[in-house]
Amino acid sequence: MYQLFNPENKFWNFVGKITDVACMSILWALVSLPVFTIGAATTAFYDFSLHQVNDREGKILKSFFTSFKAHFGRGTLLWLIQLGGLAFFALDLWAAWNFYLTKGGSLGIGLMGFCGCAALIFLSCTMYVYPVLATFDFGLKKLIHDSFIMAMGNLHVTITFFVMTALVCVLIYYVSGLFFFWIGLYIFFSSYFITGVFLKYVRDPEEEGKEQLAE
Repeated sequence: MYQLFNPENKFWNFVGKITDVACMSILWALVSLPVFTIGAATTAFYDFSLHQVNDREGKILKSFFTSFKAHFGRGTLLWLIQLGGLAFFALDLWAAWNFYLTKGGSLGIGLMGFCGCAALIFLSCTMYVYPVLATFDFGLKKLIHDSFIMAMGNLHVTITFFVMTALVCVLIYYVSGLFFFWIGLYIFFSSYFITGVFLKYVRDPEEEGKEQLAE
């Protein structure tokens, strides 16, 4: 019974982390209101959450805004690239669908399949790029390159992220008022998987964040 009410046990430690995630989710939503800040805000959230995995998180406000400021430039640029990519693939899929409706045949199916696969690869990279930015001091080109390597080299994790994303979309649809919390939970739980992926490339991501990933 004593262990149940011991604030140091695993249960209360987990409750504390979820409480921090809830607070961080609200902060993320507020800072993301200008829209163009979503990339830097997401990077800052991942920075805090990845530290949570190793019980190294600091104070919420200080940790968030320190990381937000440090990653604002690259985080914002990555977000703009992501938006452009999403628009590009959405138009491609729409054009491929219309080609199939008008022309039909195997060419139309092949075109839709090609566009769909390219879009999935692009989305896979976006699932890794912000935690990579939060952890490693890389240039933009290497951030994108290593995000692609991780996404393709850890397909079981990537597929898990797609399943988690689908679950978050369902939760947002039914309880849209808590959309920021569902996104926060995704970032929190995905950080455990991301940490495992990082350990395949460096001995300790927290200590070697500025080193290059192993080729």
